[in-house]
Order: sequence, then C-alpha cells, then structure tokens
Amino acid sequence: MPRRLSKVGYLTAFSVLGTSAGFMSTAADTADVQFFGDARLRYQTVTDDNFSRRANALTQVLRLAGEVNLSDRFFVLVEGEAVGSIVGQFNDGSGEPAEFPIIVDPDGVELNRLQFQARLTDSSFITIGRQTLALDDQRFIGATPFRQNQQTYDGAHLAYRFGEAATIQAGYFNRVNRPFGFDVPNGRFRGDSYFVNASIKTPIGRLGSFHYALDLETGPANHVEKQINTASSQTTGVRLDGRWHKGDLGADWEFSYAYQSDFADNPNDYSADYWLAGARAFIGPLRVGARLEILGGDEEQAFQTPAGTLRLFQGDANVFLNTPLAGIQEFGLNATWEIGHLGPLRNVSAFVRQQWFDSDIGSVDFGTETDVRLSANYKGFQLGFGWARYDAQQFAQDTTRLFFQVSKRF
Repeated sequence: MPRRLSKVGYLTAFSVLGTSAGFMSTAADTADVQFFGDARLRYQTVTDDNFSRRANALTQVLRLAGEVNLSDRFFVLVEGEAVGSIVGQFNDGSGEPAEFPIIVDPDGVELNRLQFQARLTDSSFITIGRQTLALDDQRFIGATPFRQNQQTYDGAHLAYRFGEAATIQAGYFNRVNRPFGFDVPNGRFRGDSYFVNASIKTPIGRLGSFHYALDLETGPANHVEKQINTASSQTTGVRLDGRWHKGDLGADWEFSYAYQSDFADNPNDYSADYWLAGARAFIGPLRVGARLEILGGDEEQAFQTPAGTLRLFQGDANVFLNTPLAGIQEFGLNATWEIGHLGPLRNVSAFVRQQWFDSDIGSVDFGTETDVRLSANYKGFQLGFGWARYDAQQFAQDTTRLFFQVSKRF
C-alpha cells in the first residue's frame, strides 16, 4: 500500500518564473527573504474495467519555499515538497496493489526546487539548478501542475526577450524528476537533454519554432545499473498562437506541426509527425471551441511526449498518457462558461468537453470521452471538481475518474 504521511498539508508554489514563457517580475522585493507556499487536499476515485477494485485516494501536498534576494539581480530559491495519502486505496504507479487503478500521487518528501537565478536585463534571465519548466502549452516540456508531485528539471535555462516582439529560450538538463516519485524506474529520467524555443509577434499571432533533443534514460540507478529507454527523441516544429478581441466578442486559435525521430540510445529507428489545429470563439462569458490533435505512429513506435504535462491533453481520464503504437487522432468540442459570482463563491467557471479518439493508421475506433470541470474561489480558497468518463471501443477499457479538491496559496 502507499505509505502514509500523517498531518501533511499541501502546496503548489507558483513558479517564480511567472508565465508560460518563464519570465519573472522585474520588480525586486524590498525584503531580503521572501517565504511563500501552497497547500492542496484532493479526493480522487477511479473505476477502470481493467481492475477488480475501485481506487480511492485522499492525498495532500505541502510545498514551502524561501527566496533570498542577494541583490536586485541575483536570487536563490529553495523549495521543499511533502506528499502524503490519508486514504490509500490506490496504485500510486509502482504497480502495487495490483487490484487498484493507478492514481499518480505517490507519498514522498523531497527537495522540489533549488535554483540560482540571475536577471541579466529587465527582460532576460538565466536559472541554474533544480527548477520547473513550462514551455508554450506544456505539450513537450511541462511541470504537471495537477499532480501532487510536481515535475522538475536539473539543469540550466536561459530566456531573453527582445522588447514585446521576440523571445528566445534555450536550456540543458540532465535529469527529469517526474511525478511518479523515486520508487519506480520511470520516476526519474537521466541523460544529456537540451532545448531551443523561439517566437516572434506577427499580425496573425505569435509564431514560434522549437527543437527538443531529449536523452531520457530510465532511473533510478538503484533499480537498474543501466536501462535503455525508447523515450529518447528529437523533435523539431513550429507553433502559432493568435487572439482577436473586441468588446464582448473574440476568438483565439492555435496551430502546430512537429517532426520527431529517435535520439541518443533509443534502439528504435523511427520518425513520426505531430499536427494540431484548434480555435475558440468568445461571446461574453461563453467560449466554444474545437480542436484536432494527431500524434503519428507506425506500429513500432509512436510520437511521444514523456517530458510534457500529459494530463492536459487527450482527456482527463488519463487513458492516453502514452501514445498507442498506431498513433492517435483526437477531435474534441469544448465549451467554457465564466459564471462569475454565485452566492458566496467567486470566479465560478464551468468547462465541458467531448472527444473522439481514433488510430492514426488502420482506422481503429479507440473510444470517446466526456470531461466536466468546475472551479470557484471561496474566501481565499480555490475549489475544484472534475469528472471524466471514457467509453472504450477498441482500445483500453471503460474508465471513470472523479476528483474534488481545495487549495490555498500563501
């Protein structure tokens, strides 16, 4: 059973890098030391026809951080993380207990971040050490913010912004600390990985390009002396994000293409394509949209994104965290209603999505999924609810996931 850490609260310390591009505020705090943190309590239940029992998990996480301002341009940040289960009737990703579905929130206490950051100019910085990374939409490199155990990277990250028009980011890391924790081989990836991500503002949106070369060898070393991992890959692509807004009307859109092939010690000789097209229309508090995403496959290896924030994509039921070998095509319709105030609740929002999944080759009907999410603020606490139902056709089994959570940043 998962280990229990009693009386442990939770936190999700918001990244000091601030935005998805990673830029922190240029205003230096007058204090020499800042302390902040985040706490979250979540109940989850999962029914999966592959398993004989239903999973139930009441987990909590506490993340506490201190940032020392050495000067107006140099900062050191230290952050600890503690995850514990109050109700532990679930498989935390280690494979045990085998009769329960997986909920990837293992117990553990660890150093979440230890980073030195130097602001080179008012719009550029370099960060060295253990840190979070969230590039673009986090499809390829992300921080897994939903999971109790945050994903971090040991390495260096340089970001430079040229006015408001152009941004370039580059980095290197030799270890990915994944949400699965220390106790499973895939809980850590080791290897020399690097990335480059650049974008420029255009009349139709921000146009970007990227290259991610990921050498991802399985860890930790106490499980295996060395194990070749087929997750290693190099991915090159382009992305466009645009938005138009006038009064109560508006629209946003996104398009992306990427090409992926084997890299480093990956024993598979493969190549695969990635396509994305999505758009939403804004009508007052209502947003409606459609999205198509394709990850190619060839029955030997498919397009994978092991360093990304996986839960953000292809359904909240978590059926497709790994791309099937035949690839996957996902088409989805979604709607968001920004309700606003509702009694004592503030910033109430409702989201619903319907998705259809098919193979990229072979015309296999995988299944369909419906996702529902609700969120609100109550006296400084963030409340969240989510329900996901995957109806299997020719892939996996029927799966239902539900969660309630409450969190607070301090």
